[in-house]
Amino acid sequence: MTKIIKGLIFTFICLIPIGGCRAQNSAAITSGELRKHVEYLASQELAGRYPGTPGDLMAAIYIRNCFREYGLTQLPENGFQAFQVTTGVKKGTANAFSINGQSAVAEKDFTPVSISDNGKVNASIVFLGYGFRIKSDTLNWDDYAGIDVKGKIGLILLGAPEPPKGSATDPFEDYGSVRLKLLNARDAGVAAVIFVAGPAYDDKDELEFGTVKESSAGLPVIRVKRAFMNQALSGQNMKVEVVEMQLNQSHQSLSKDLGLTASIRADIITQTATTQNVIGWIQARDTGARQEWVVVGAHFDHLGMGGMGSNSRVQDTVGVHPGADDNASGVASIIEMAGYLSSIKDKLHRSVLFIAFTGEEMGLLGSKYFVAHSPVPLKRISAMVNMDMVGRPNEEKRLTISGTGTALEMDSLIGLVKPGKLTWAKSPEGFGPSDHASFYTVGIPVLFFSTGAHLDYHTPGDTPDKLDYNNMAEIADEVSEIILSIADSPKALTFKEAGPKVSDSGRRKLKVTLGIMPDVSGTENNGLRVEFATPGKPAQLAGITKGDRIVGINGLPVTNIYDYMTRLQSLKLGQTISVELLRGDKKVIVLVQL
Repeated sequence: MTKIIKGLIFTFICLIPIGGCRAQNSAAITSGELRKHVEYLASQELAGRYPGTPGDLMAAIYIRNCFREYGLTQLPENGFQAFQVTTGVKKGTANAFSINGQSAVAEKDFTPVSISDNGKVNASIVFLGYGFRIKSDTLNWDDYAGIDVKGKIGLILLGAPEPPKGSATDPFEDYGSVRLKLLNARDAGVAAVIFVAGPAYDDKDELEFGTVKESSAGLPVIRVKRAFMNQALSGQNMKVEVVEMQLNQSHQSLSKDLGLTASIRADIITQTATTQNVIGWIQARDTGARQEWVVVGAHFDHLGMGGMGSNSRVQDTVGVHPGADDNASGVASIIEMAGYLSSIKDKLHRSVLFIAFTGEEMGLLGSKYFVAHSPVPLKRISAMVNMDMVGRPNEEKRLTISGTGTALEMDSLIGLVKPGKLTWAKSPEGFGPSDHASFYTVGIPVLFFSTGAHLDYHTPGDTPDKLDYNNMAEIADEVSEIILSIADSPKALTFKEAGPKVSDSGRRKLKVTLGIMPDVSGTENNGLRVEFATPGKPAQLAGITKGDRIVGINGLPVTNIYDYMTRLQSLKLGQTISVELLRGDKKVIVLVQL
């Protein structure tokens, strides 16, 4: 479809009164109005509001219409702040593979891997076992020792041996990841990688492309069927299953040059889509602080239809993930808060900017984009207030308020408002797993309101009927009063670092850490940007600061978050390492004591 046709369709959809806001234009925040917003945003019609889909656009238009009906001025372009996001990868049509002139059939004999780089390589093949580079007190296994691999194609087994019988620990626990194997190969100068699975790893030997939306590994990567590989290796008196068994028993390298030549062409297409933040503005009365701002936000995107790679907690289930609590509840709240504050705008000392963010579930993409392309000066934003999952208080009936330590005045301003039925649990930390983190990392005070997670979180069970709309109305009233106290503060708030406190991401716990908050949303392979260096932790003590870009550790390149995490796996507590940084246009090397 041509860009012109796509543009016409987009324009046509924007003109349709999708969903109608159904706002009553009343000043009071009511449970009935909140329910109507949630029921539309979390409806089957919107299909989970995944960025770049029709449901995403319908939700954005609905929110914009609500802001408009409540009298908000639309910024920057008709209420939308549009940008591109990567939504996935797919196989191109030019994937090819052959060994010694014997061609393989795509999807029958081989498949590219989703994190493969594009490119074509013709070179000799070296067998590199499991692709290990292990040097520890109990194990020394280097599949690259004593063999020339530069510019060649590496044949590597997937997986790792089982731990020895009776062993209390698994010596291979940290070494079986595909990322680490590819990093080892790239570091050694391997030009491309062929992965093959032995029966101990995958008895069915099913080809898997992968669904992970990650940065590429930096070299062409394919997975080949055992049967095809065994046929190619028949002249070497070698079989994949036999070599796998030998490696699993001996725990010693069997690397060798195979005397074979392969041709690999990997063709991976990155899929992108247009999505948008929705922005509305309430202008304060004409005072000296009229051009200062309080930002109020909530993300409206969710997981779409779920499935593998979607962050769904039931990845074997494909179906609408309504996201009623996460985060139609927050969006409904800011819509009604916008209506209330708009009705008393003559009382506002500072202007208020309402933003419905997209791309939060993909790594805070919408809020990061706003911060990088703000239509108002960031230095004039006094605070950012974020609402994320405020619809289902647990049995403790608690509302968590994070960020209370991010401004010198924050506690006293919050103290002007009294809690209602819900107990307030205050936390000083400014960093958290939602959009306020994007503002905190650029020195803006933040508050984050949430009633917490539940068993329906990131599942199709997060439906509108399970929300407590009376409590939602009470929370929205209380937060509105807190916003008023910030907007009417005699002076802009004084930023103070507090945190970060990073929640468990589900990754295996690293043995060491630098103590940084990395930019997890970066998709360019140009290093890892430091969003925050925790005071008193190794990175901060070594002089690493916010905005530095880590491009190397111990002389080995770091191009993205995955390289960084993999490098850390090989480090030990107490070790001193060199970290290469890009600080602006200047390269800096610092020593870090772990």
